[in-house]
Amino acid sequence: MKPTLLLCLSVLIHASLSAQIIKGKVLDSKTRQGLPLANLILTDQERPTVIKYASSDTSGFFQFIQMPKGKYILSVSLMGYQRVQKELSINDNNVELGNILIPEDINLLNEVTITGGIPAFSTQNGQITIGVANNAFFKSASNLLDVFRKLPSLQVNQDGTMQMASRATPTLFVDGKPVNMSNDEILIYLSSLSPDMVESIEMINQPSSKYDGEYQGIIDVKLKRNLSLGLKGIYNARFQQNNYSLLDNNLSLIFKTTRFIYDVKLGHTTGSTFYKYYALQYLANTNAMITDTRTVTSNQNFNVQAKVTYELKNGQNLEAFLRSYQINRNAVSGNQLITQTAGLNQTMALVKSDNNALPKQYNYAGGINYDARFKDGELHLITSLVQIDNKQTEDIQNHNALNGELLNYWKTNSRNNILIRTAQADYTQNIGKGKLEFGGKFAYTSTENNLRYDTLANSIFYLDSRRSNQFSYHEYITAGYLSYSGQWDKISYSLSLRTEYTRTMANSITTGTFTGRKYLKWLPSFNLTYAINDKEQLSFSYSRRLTRPTFAALNPFRFYYSPRHYWIGNPYLQASTTSLLALSYSRKALNISLNAGRETDVISRYPEYNPETNELIFLGRNIPYRNFANLQISSPITVNKWWRMNHNIGFYYNKELTPYFGQTYQIPIYDYKINGSQVFTLKNWLFDLSYIYESKSGSGLYIFAPVYGIDFGLQKGWLKNQLNTKITLYDAFDNIKRRFIFREKSIINNDFYHYFASQRLVFSLTYNFGRSTYKAKENKKSDEENRAN
Repeated sequence: MKPTLLLCLSVLIHASLSAQIIKGKVLDSKTRQGLPLANLILTDQERPTVIKYASSDTSGFFQFIQMPKGKYILSVSLMGYQRVQKELSINDNNVELGNILIPEDINLLNEVTITGGIPAFSTQNGQITIGVANNAFFKSASNLLDVFRKLPSLQVNQDGTMQMASRATPTLFVDGKPVNMSNDEILIYLSSLSPDMVESIEMINQPSSKYDGEYQGIIDVKLKRNLSLGLKGIYNARFQQNNYSLLDNNLSLIFKTTRFIYDVKLGHTTGSTFYKYYALQYLANTNAMITDTRTVTSNQNFNVQAKVTYELKNGQNLEAFLRSYQINRNAVSGNQLITQTAGLNQTMALVKSDNNALPKQYNYAGGINYDARFKDGELHLITSLVQIDNKQTEDIQNHNALNGELLNYWKTNSRNNILIRTAQADYTQNIGKGKLEFGGKFAYTSTENNLRYDTLANSIFYLDSRRSNQFSYHEYITAGYLSYSGQWDKISYSLSLRTEYTRTMANSITTGTFTGRKYLKWLPSFNLTYAINDKEQLSFSYSRRLTRPTFAALNPFRFYYSPRHYWIGNPYLQASTTSLLALSYSRKALNISLNAGRETDVISRYPEYNPETNELIFLGRNIPYRNFANLQISSPITVNKWWRMNHNIGFYYNKELTPYFGQTYQIPIYDYKINGSQVFTLKNWLFDLSYIYESKSGSGLYIFAPVYGIDFGLQKGWLKNQLNTKITLYDAFDNIKRRFIFREKSIINNDFYHYFASQRLVFSLTYNFGRSTYKAKENKKSDEENRAN
């Protein structure tokens, strides 16, 4: 980190420790119960300028922090209640508003209306905020992962991977900080949270330069805000049944004293999942080959998180955490390679393969963090050390099923060890009605990979040097950013600049290939938002982001789908850069956004067919660029008190420049996606009908077949909502399969699909106990582990 940055931090850390805060509670005027997810808007009395937004938590509590002196108007609104306004004046002291009572809007409740009040939905500076807790649209969802499937501008695939509006993979945040978890851990974490445990979700489709260059999009999960002392416990169980059964158990315990907060999370997953890969490929000799692979994976996975937070003094906290995630799986695959005549009416050859794989992962993480709030600023220091140890053995036998002959016999033993060290500092300083932010980060990652293939020959296993490999990779990232945001009349704006210097060293020990690389990237961004009134706003933004290849994509190993289908990593892959423009309009719950941009040096994986061996090899490479654009429209509608609906629609355009076997393909792709929910409340029961349709789409080389699915859910609360039960039937008509068809049949005539057994019946149960309602923040984490898995 630069000396000037350290000097600034050391000077600013001695600022005053008091902060001006506005806080209070929103209550129902009749029942005097707290009202969650009320919308609070703070405007300047002298001119109609929006200063800040906030939402009340599950107890009705709200607060605005770091407020400069001045006179303001506070507006409080909530669907089904009358709007309330208060005039405020801030001098040198905090403002305690106490209880704000808002009465029901009798006229509104007695009418059948079409309006956009549910779910709680607001936008600010292009950032979408959606209320989750006590939201009827999400009540029948089994867990937070199901909620994600209903969010606008977000696609959740059956394997758990996600894409936002720009077709970029989002980074998961919890309470404003990125989570330091692998993809498997993220899926388990989202599955362990019930909707009632989450206050809101913020979606940032275009992160500013304040965030790491790799963050193409951000989904920030805000857990419920709880303040009282004592013990709080949540038990969550989820049982699913499709081809096989799977059981998740999660327990969260939080104990708060006057100075300490102890947080422990325990989780266990047992049971099996199913996956199928099916391909029909016409070969160079005019025959056809069918690949049919079916994998059953049994699980015995454990995760433990422990954290203690100590309040040094008012506004200053020191936090230490430890975490371990243990994956123990047994993946049993049965594969058939069937060679037939072109008419698929005569079998020429049949090869059966059996693969017994034992993948294991041992993930350990720990760190110390420091947070401090001063009169006009905040300081956050983050450190972490993470080790990910992946091990896998395989036993692969290929037989000629027509005569029983053993064709070949492989044994593999792979080891992948990743060590990630990160240190980060962020500082925020309020300057009048503006805010200055700056910070720096350093990350050093080392990976050691060893893959050994042994092949049976003459009753003895010999080292297969063609497939075995040793590979090491070291990466150093140094980054810094400077950002300023402010407001002028009805216009709020932010300007930021980030620079990231990366140095990498890739060494393929087996092949004797060493690749060193250094590059510096400048990543600017800006945002302009015009507040038409307190209900409408128009926003325009620009950002440049960076995508580094994953560690697996750089590793020149062979990873087999079947004996003749495999992919190979490429240590020469370059990082890609994306420039994105966004224009958005919001009015109450209606949100319309238009995004357009270009990605250069796109990281892609393309197939190469060998007609002599009939091998289909997927290779990593950079393609020159892709242009993209999309239009997103989302709005919830309340028909009456027992019938609500929510619809999201997206229109997409994508065009890649794809050189392939001496030809260049520039095929414009147009497609659309519709998803939505119909929610019916009948006394104490809630019924949810959800649906999704994705039209025919594709890429430069492949056509993607249409996909649709329908889910049914039923939810009920018991024991004054301490106990919550839900039953959901996903993909009721078993239609979700990801099918790909190669465009140029003269090169490769290939048609295949992936199937994850998405049709399943799920029963979930959540039980809350204890008197405390304290909200525990998740660990403050970096993004390097997302690339490690």
